[in-house]
Amino acid sequence: MLLVGLMGLTALRIGAPDALGVDAVSADYMIFHQVGELANEGRAALAYDAEAFKAHQLERTGSDVFMTWTYPPQFNLLTQLMALFPVWLGYLLFSGLSLAFFVWSVLRFSSGRMALMLVLPAIVINLLTGQNGFLTAGMMALFARFALARQSTSAGVTLGLLAYKPHLGLGLGLAALLRGGFRMVAVACLTLAVSLLLVTLVYGPDIWRALQASVEQSNTLLQAGQYKLVRMSTPFALLASLGLTSGAALTLHFACALASLGAVAYAALRRWQLEHVLALGMISGAALSPYAYDYDLCLLAPALALVWPDLTLTPLEKTLLTFATLLATGFGLLTVVFSAPIKQLAFDLPALGGLGLILLLAITLIGLRRTKLA
Repeated sequence: MLLVGLMGLTALRIGAPDALGVDAVSADYMIFHQVGELANEGRAALAYDAEAFKAHQLERTGSDVFMTWTYPPQFNLLTQLMALFPVWLGYLLFSGLSLAFFVWSVLRFSSGRMALMLVLPAIVINLLTGQNGFLTAGMMALFARFALARQSTSAGVTLGLLAYKPHLGLGLGLAALLRGGFRMVAVACLTLAVSLLLVTLVYGPDIWRALQASVEQSNTLLQAGQYKLVRMSTPFALLASLGLTSGAALTLHFACALASLGAVAYAALRRWQLEHVLALGMISGAALSPYAYDYDLCLLAPALALVWPDLTLTPLEKTLLTFATLLATGFGLLTVVFSAPIKQLAFDLPALGGLGLILLLAITLIGLRRTKLA
């Protein structure tokens, strides 16, 4: 009931920003809505041009709050549907339906309730921003159910549809390649190919050049420190916020990313239980891209639900795992709730969400390895 109330308050903030004295673009969902409007007008490529999109937003809303648009064009198809409704109603439909799908998907696992409690901060931040973490995590949970039930075709379709967040799905893609079988991988590739063809037909081939230019610009802005590192949950954000140069932080980040993928490959090739391989695939996906925020960590819910009963950990280690999960999912939320006093600090806070994610992956891997050796 509290979460539903929070959703209602966010819809009010989005629908009547002037009445509440907030910026006209105070939630990420409002960017989704604007991109959908442009796509419905036949101008989808404009969203990938940072300067043009910024000018459009300023004219459209009067707000100078700006976010680059780097989503693959497949996600634009969904934003077009959102934009058919008033912005507040679109938010309620998108957040409400995706939240219900996420909760339903995770609760189908025996440890689903525990997992949902552990990622509660990420759930709250999703409702505050109107982001797509529920949809991503729900699809990952659904993929896991299909894979465990040996429904290769359904699992492949689900994995192919996750291409709208490719960096988060790469770990599961590796798990599917090593343990899913030819049919699952083939169906995933076919689904991806069909989606690529569809968006090319809808938006034209130039949309891919626009996407490439936007990704390159976002990488430049990331290395220049233009993003809010404290809200990110990646090794890069942690290291950069501690004072390392962008180049050094990126190098160490990609070393961590390779190590996380190595853990997935190790578990798959050593024939660990499929549940454990899939869970490691989900967690590693969150650590691959240097650009990932706290709302993405709803995907930890299906991962933890898959492995929680099987972890061989001491009570202290399990407590540390719980703390690491709450740190990863909740540190960004704390910086939002206490933004006013934080601004008065004489120093910038480190992005401790990245530390939580590193600890979570390490402890999970240790607990699963002990289980395998027992």
